[in-house]
Amino acid sequence: MTLPKTTMQRVCPVAGGVKTYLDRPDCLVAEETRKCPFCKKEHPLRLHGWYTRFLLPPETGEVHSIPVLRLLCQRTGQTLSLLPDFCLPYRQHGPGILALFLEGLLKGLRLLSALRKARPDATRHSVAQSLLAGFLRRRGRILTYLASLHSRVLEPSREVPKSLRTLARLFLGLTHRFSSPVHAFEHHGRFFHKRFELALA
Repeated sequence: MTLPKTTMQRVCPVAGGVKTYLDRPDCLVAEETRKCPFCKKEHPLRLHGWYTRFLLPPETGEVHSIPVLRLLCQRTGQTLSLLPDFCLPYRQHGPGILALFLEGLLKGLRLLSALRKARPDATRHSVAQSLLAGFLRRRGRILTYLASLHSRVLEPSREVPKSLRTLARLFLGLTHRFSSPVHAFEHHGRFFHKRFELALA
């Protein structure tokens, strides 16, 4: 019987943040992170190559292409990715790019133009659609998360079109008291994932 191939993401804290990771992307490899989540009997996963993610670190303000390490369970053929905690699980784009993309939409840009504000080389309209849909699908959990932070729901101004009011409400709640939406989404992305085991999008 052929077992289904499954890919999991293990979100790992990076001591020293983005700069440390860019200097040493293998810094997440440790005995603990190599433990197999697929088998009952404990054994280490094998290193199984790299793939690429994009993120916008607030420290640089520039889009970076970063390597992400994939590990393999040789018994089941299933793989596990070691994802730094400043990325969004199952997304190419980090929370900084998501933040600038949503900000662009709220300023009236079209989907692809808004994504290009954060990532100028973006070419696929479907990527922008998927990011927006993923974020809005989380609205119930995001509102629950925000309720633990704010005493009331922050309402957008009346100038915001009705079609964007839900998006604006979520964006306002996540960026409240932050000087930068990038910093806000980086911060909340970690805690939201820790609470719900979900990315913001």
